[in-house]
Amino acid sequence: MLFSDEAVLGATNAGQGLMVLGFALLLTHYFRLYRRPYLRFWSYAAVWFGCSSAVKLVINASHDWLTLPSFVVSGLETTSLALMYVALGLLAIGVFDITVNRIPERRARWRIYFGCLVIALFTSTELGPVGDPLTWQPFFKDASLYLISAITLGIIGGVILAQSTPTMGPRLIASAFLLQAIKNVFLVSLLLLDSTWLSSQLVWVITGIVNVVFLTSAMLGITIWLLEAERHRAVDAIQKAEYVNTHDALTGIENRDELMTKLPVFIDSCRGDGRELVLFMLGVDRFKAINDTMGLRGGDRVLVELSQRLQNLQTRPVSVARISGDVFVVIYDHVRGREDISNLGYDLQRIIQKPMLIDGKTMNITCSIGVSRFPQQGSRAEGLLSKANIALANAKLPESPSVVFYRDGMDDQYIKLVDMEPELRKALLRNEFVVHLQPIFDVRTQYLSGFEALLRWQHPIKGMLNPDSFLPFVEQLGLSSEVDDWVLRHCAKLISRWRAQGEKVLPIAVNLSARHFQQPELTDKLRRLFREYQLKAGDLELEITENVAMSDITTGMNVLNRLRDMGIRVAIDDFGTGYSSLAYLRKLPVDKIKIDRSFINELMASKEDSTIVRTLIELSHVLNKQIVAEGVETAEQFAMLSEMHCDSVQGFYFSPPVNEEKSRGILQKFWREFLHLSNAKGNDSGAAPGPNTLKA
Repeated sequence: MLFSDEAVLGATNAGQGLMVLGFALLLTHYFRLYRRPYLRFWSYAAVWFGCSSAVKLVINASHDWLTLPSFVVSGLETTSLALMYVALGLLAIGVFDITVNRIPERRARWRIYFGCLVIALFTSTELGPVGDPLTWQPFFKDASLYLISAITLGIIGGVILAQSTPTMGPRLIASAFLLQAIKNVFLVSLLLLDSTWLSSQLVWVITGIVNVVFLTSAMLGITIWLLEAERHRAVDAIQKAEYVNTHDALTGIENRDELMTKLPVFIDSCRGDGRELVLFMLGVDRFKAINDTMGLRGGDRVLVELSQRLQNLQTRPVSVARISGDVFVVIYDHVRGREDISNLGYDLQRIIQKPMLIDGKTMNITCSIGVSRFPQQGSRAEGLLSKANIALANAKLPESPSVVFYRDGMDDQYIKLVDMEPELRKALLRNEFVVHLQPIFDVRTQYLSGFEALLRWQHPIKGMLNPDSFLPFVEQLGLSSEVDDWVLRHCAKLISRWRAQGEKVLPIAVNLSARHFQQPELTDKLRRLFREYQLKAGDLELEITENVAMSDITTGMNVLNRLRDMGIRVAIDDFGTGYSSLAYLRKLPVDKIKIDRSFINELMASKEDSTIVRTLIELSHVLNKQIVAEGVETAEQFAMLSEMHCDSVQGFYFSPPVNEEKSRGILQKFWREFLHLSNAKGNDSGAAPGPNTLKA
């Protein structure tokens, strides 16, 4: 025989040990590169397998040229066995990470290690018949090792084959583990038949070859697997990037870019078979107020809920997209006729405006819709979208219907709006706005009781502009809060200046927009303003329209109660033009009701209007609310209102809106006449009456 059995076995163990340690280095490198935990545990397993082979090499040397005591050899055999079992446990931990994408907890891992050591100690203990351990013990130890490793490696191979992607890398690794398991089953079979066969060089060579094939296949399989995983991640990243580029990140529906890509295709399809393409552009009304009330996350949830409703419409659209903050586009290609399109638009509106539960709160939102059509409004995608946007802007106007079709000439209004925005922003920065004050008089005494602030714009080119020529644009451009802030601060400065100049000021009423009234920070803002200019609670009064108060009754009631707690008086302006009911009027914590001028204009000519005004005055007095009539222009109107016991009036019959200098003159004249009348009646108290003493 050319080589001794010990030499062949030693060379086999040495070769396997070097290959396993090389495999451990490769796995460590891959772990540092890819950060997958199973690579780390498998590299530990390879190290322990290599160490076990090294210990076996020492044991074989002790049989040939290295003399070691028997208890040392026994300890080395137990150590080699323990290292083998721990390596199997580490392989199992790595497979757990592959299966569930996480490693077991530290306590569970230590239990696995402890179990491996117990098995190693148990199988290396002398368990054979008394007096004959040398025959039984090697068989039990080797059979246990081969059987346990065969089961473990077979399970590992099966799990990898079942759980991983059906590609070359995982299949190669699974095949390597299954081959090793089959080899160990074969060795167990040889042990059961004749244990002496395991000592033959042929078996050593075959097992060595199988081990080398196993290590080579495992290394190649892991390399391929990792490269495939990297390629899949790159493909997934590309697909995700494409999805992000074409879909809205918040709602998951198509974004503007994807819509503009598909729209020409839809147009060509409709052109081919003579169908109409209809674009509905939906915009949530006062969405900023929703964000201010619910917070940004609450606003996001509203948008997600809206997108889900649009995706689940019973009449299926060809496309649903979110093109900006609160604006969605819904496209249909099977609707014909203006009436059917209008009905569909109102159906969409009803679905959108159904109450929704957000963070435990019931939200009632409204929306406006702009409509454009192919071929009526052209064949360019950008043009159809632009015209739907123009129609939407018109739908948001106060006097417009909530669903508006684009029509010729709307572009001019939209262009005017676009041109107006920079001018309005400059007007705010340059203080081009002017406040005129219209006096309000007590009906019974005809005493001056306060003023209403009315905004004008001193345009550098166009001259003095009335509010009707620019306030609608302010509302559409979302500048209402900024303009309201400017007016409030200006009036606060004016009152503070008049008081510093020795004037006895009367309240100034300021109109608030819907956007501003629904801001949660309104009361805090007013507190800071009153503190900065040292105002009294009654110096400023706030006016809101009935629609503003009733659009969100819960928010409206909360704001009104906070204002009342501050001592600030609130009036409902333009009453009778909105949709509130007298039942709600009883609940609103307001101090005054201002009858719209449209009723006063018809007071003498319309019996119905005079009856409405009389009834409203009587009801308001029952509810302990004061009535102010706007737009009183004739003595007859004033006489009738006086006979109806109206509390206060304002209008051209008494005074038009005047500038601050004339307003101060009116204020000074009133106090002079009031003091003169008081002195004539023998009033020597010298105390100036407050506003409350001037009312009926």
